[in-house]
Amino acid sequence: MDICALPCKKPNSESKQTSNIDDLSNDLLIEILHRIPLKPAHRFKCVSKRWVQVICQPQFAQRFTQRMKLLYPSQPSPPFTLFFQCSFPRPFPVEFKHFQRDPQFMSSYFSLSFLPQSPNPIIFIATSNGLVLCSTTLLSQMMYYVCNPLTANWVALVPPRFDSHVLAGFVCHSYYDDSDTITRFKVVRVSAIETGKKSLDLCVEIFNSDTSEWQQFTEQCEGLHVTLDFTKFQTHAVLAHDDIMHWAHCGSRYILAFDPNNKHDHKCRLIRQPRELYDMYGHVCLSACQGRLRCMFLSNSNNYTLLFQHWELEDYIAGKWCLVAKFPVSNTNLLRVLGIHPVDPNIVYLLRTKNIVLLNAHTQQMEVVYYFTEGQFGRDNTMMNPFELYMSKKKLNAFQFVLQWWPTPVPKLDNGIQEGFKVFLIFQPKINARLSTVSFAKLEKGYPSTKKLPVNFLKQPRISN
Repeated sequence: MDICALPCKKPNSESKQTSNIDDLSNDLLIEILHRIPLKPAHRFKCVSKRWVQVICQPQFAQRFTQRMKLLYPSQPSPPFTLFFQCSFPRPFPVEFKHFQRDPQFMSSYFSLSFLPQSPNPIIFIATSNGLVLCSTTLLSQMMYYVCNPLTANWVALVPPRFDSHVLAGFVCHSYYDDSDTITRFKVVRVSAIETGKKSLDLCVEIFNSDTSEWQQFTEQCEGLHVTLDFTKFQTHAVLAHDDIMHWAHCGSRYILAFDPNNKHDHKCRLIRQPRELYDMYGHVCLSACQGRLRCMFLSNSNNYTLLFQHWELEDYIAGKWCLVAKFPVSNTNLLRVLGIHPVDPNIVYLLRTKNIVLLNAHTQQMEVVYYFTEGQFGRDNTMMNPFELYMSKKKLNAFQFVLQWWPTPVPKLDNGIQEGFKVFLIFQPKINARLSTVSFAKLEKGYPSTKKLPVNFLKQPRISN
């Protein structure tokens, strides 16, 4: 008898065991998804509409953040990186250096390349709570973008009214309520107005994400007399401390402070820097630690050594400074203080002509953490004369970016020129994974038809129901 000729018996459907993740409750699904790493959590938004809704719930972000803090109790803050950009002889594209081997930064494609391309590179201005403020020009800034480099979400601001040399600042806050994750930010522009008075008038413009509009008013700043004094403030080193913007003066005399949240009195204030820094022309690096404003500076001692000075603003109202540390360091092509660790104030990054060094202010030890490559800023270093090489590094600006436990969402603007498509950064399952971006359609109602979508949209994976 041919066994193959016998009819096949169908399995009993009643005894068939099936397992479908769609049958799980939302609570159980959240319990599973919030245990996976950050990148897959964002990548899994493309699985289905239900998963998007679950992951976008504020409860999911809260539980994810709480779990990360429990897993890493000894880590006081998330990983961070330094973005840096050279502005001599012209602005070059933003680059970054990760000082912690975190998978979020382990890719050469972690950049601002997702922003709309223009003839000139994007200018990095400031960062706050996981979001970044950028512009299309270095000095006369008119077009601004607010973006999240981790998720590649971005939004364009309505252009301000006036085109002038400005000091720009940025502050952002994000919090959760019962139904949504709310992000609010403010962008501040300060420019000088010549009036012939003893004190220089300042034109202040504030963009509020809640209203999607610019507000403009004029303020006096006692102590500033001519526009030349104003132009010496460092445009690239704004510090937002307690939501107050601070810009350091290149002449090492003043710090310009402005509070955008004071609705009754927006008066600008000048804070005098320590007297020991007077007339020392150079770059002052500002930071904040344990609720106090700090400044660090490299000053000349002799031909072979520099003095590293670390000052703390002991009394903010009275403007009283106290010296935290002062010691000599070897003058081996050191240029200035480049940046400070966001958590440990004893870790300082110094700029040399050929590399970046880490200085431990507690042990006074230094080590090289990054080497510049030939042609890194668009031109072979061997083709530069000594002055050009010096200026190319002297004009190197550094910005801290602290990775949030859960990415800060970019808020929608009512009058925004254009809003970026939702982008998910995907890592391949390799140690040195290459980062790629995949764009997906928005899930919100009223999304434009496919005729208005990018050409490559139809080639992207679709979101399943």
